[in-house]
Amino acid sequence: MNKHTSKTGLGYTAILFAMLFWGMSFIWSKQLLNNNFPGFTIVFIRLVLASAVFVTIFKWQHKLEKIQREDRLNFLLLAFFEPFLYFIGEVFALKYVDASFAAVIIALIPIVVSVTMYFTENEKLRWEFFLGTLISVAGVLLLSLTQDGRMTFNMKGLLLLGVAMLAASGYSVMLSRLLKRYSPVTVTTYQNLIAIPFYLPFVLVFDISQWGTLAWNGVTIASLICLALLCSAGAYMLYSYAVKQLTVTKACIFTNLIPIVTLIVAAAIGQETFTPGKLWGILVIVAGVTLSQLKIGGGKSVVTEQKEEE
Repeated sequence: MNKHTSKTGLGYTAILFAMLFWGMSFIWSKQLLNNNFPGFTIVFIRLVLASAVFVTIFKWQHKLEKIQREDRLNFLLLAFFEPFLYFIGEVFALKYVDASFAAVIIALIPIVVSVTMYFTENEKLRWEFFLGTLISVAGVLLLSLTQDGRMTFNMKGLLLLGVAMLAASGYSVMLSRLLKRYSPVTVTTYQNLIAIPFYLPFVLVFDISQWGTLAWNGVTIASLICLALLCSAGAYMLYSYAVKQLTVTKACIFTNLIPIVTLIVAAAIGQETFTPGKLWGILVIVAGVTLSQLKIGGGKSVVTEQKEEE
């Protein structure tokens, strides 16, 4: 096994663990919401905890690199795009659209990201990736449909989901650029740290009046710790490592596996049940993600083929 193959394998391992943690985050978030924790407060606390742990550990181990002056804006934009702007777009969109409709639109993000990365970073566009993404979107649709097969939405919700898609694209560009100069540890630590001030005004305006009703107990504290250390810290660091080894385009489609993890965990604790449609959805998503990683027939990119024809 050569060094490149080994690093690629580690990249795929990292991305799968990242998706596992993010998939479980919905369960922990639901437990907090059921105990009167508002959305902005949940994200704010997990960012503070994640930053405190990462800064303490990696500063002590001298693994945090100094941010160069010319990169400060890129770090600021990274944290603004994600977790901040993406969270705003996705969460507020759910007030106007069905969760099933939102899941399908969010599943299209890899296509938007890949096109953005081509125009900004010159990453190749491959037909296997586009076909695999569309197949995985069909799987997400099967997984998300209700029994009556209906999905409702309005233009306001669609625009907010568009904000989330643009935020994911902007985040991908900034992440790709910063990982060329900094380690995943440094990028993730400063991403969380810089995002805290973005959330603070929203916590003070929308959430602080509800703090008196927060139900602090073993379950909520454990949920916050898991969200902070496994999702805000661990999953983002693993995702950054995977991007460094695989490229953004290859890594981003794995986010379509998140609904599968959420479904399996929810079923295990009795909150969901498997149906034939959902089982088919899981198989279709996995098939689509797998296809997106393959090189078939020489693996020429869509753009390369077009240039050769010219």
